Amino acid sequence: MKTRRANVDITWNGAAVTTKLLGRGSEISYTDPASGEADSLDLSLHDRDGLWARAWLPAEGDTLEAVIRVTDWDREGDHRSLPCGSFTLDDFSFSGWPVAGTVSAVSVPADSSFRETERSKTWEDVTLQELAQEIAGRAGVALAWDVEGPGPKLKSVEQARRTDCEFLNGICGDYGLVVKVYAKKLVIYDREAYKQKPPAAMLTPAELLSWNWKTSLTGTYTGGEYAYTDPMSEEEISVKTGKGPRLLKLSGKADGPADAEKKLKAAIASANHGHTTLSISLRGRPDLAASQCVQVEGLGRLSGKYFIDKAVHHVGGGYTTDLELSLVE
Repeated sequence: MKTRRANVDITWNGAAVTTKLLGRGSEISYTDPASGEADSLDLSLHDRDGLWARAWLPAEGDTLEAVIRVTDWDREGDHRSLPCGSFTLDDFSFSGWPVAGTVSAVSVPADSSFRETERSKTWEDVTLQELAQEIAGRAGVALAWDVEGPGPKLKSVEQARRTDCEFLNGICGDYGLVVKVYAKKLVIYDREAYKQKPPAAMLTPAELLSWNWKTSLTGTYTGGEYAYTDPMSEEEISVKTGKGPRLLKLSGKADGPADAEKKLKAAIASANHGHTTLSISLRGRPDLAASQCVQVEGLGRLSGKYFIDKAVHHVGGGYTTDLELSLVE
């Protein structure tokens, strides 16, 4: 049987970077979060000849692309790849002796104003999809809108001295939607809808190199109440959903009872997400990515369907994948 192999194809400013250029013993990690932060690519370089610290010194604005490739992985002829996307250089450092370097890059739009420039604007009578489309266009990336319908109609919402990144994440979060930058696209999806998709894989104890299960003893919210002031009548209105011993109480702005209910249900779902978690490490799985679901079996009452909150792929002296999972309840 042929020996399984894993390697990473790196393209730096459009030019291929070979394993030899990275140095023997180099390590590469690709971190793929489902939400809340940018994808990242981290390189550990062994610069014995001093090329990276001199002629190839990284520079602000450098762009990288990466693809993880496996050969004869689960069996002979099993050749697969995991496109990690496009990244912009974020940080780098060097140390000695011997000379070694670390390079970090993130999957944010090349236009840095997306996460650095504060803006003030009042958006009126737009759908959330239209708002996201304008922000994506300003950042120079395409919008991948993976939500049923155009999203809620916003009568009036203010972006007050906030970056496009902060503002879009906040307004999408109000309605239970998740923002992610991947492969030069601004991706927006409904996490609760994704949790209802069939599992992408089934994982058994034989595949787990290590695991850690944890649950909160406080329980989950069974309902809630959202209070807001009607902008026309200035009347205080309260919208309720669900019932039971643990109610989430919120107050804020809403365009009406239906809008308040959407925000309340989204807040309850967000608060309940991650009540039970499972962290696992296994041999490299290029087929698994954040926002997918997996079915975990063979762990007794700890088994079940889990949502992938984060996948971290490590290549260097082998290939492993670490998953941070939340139970789908």
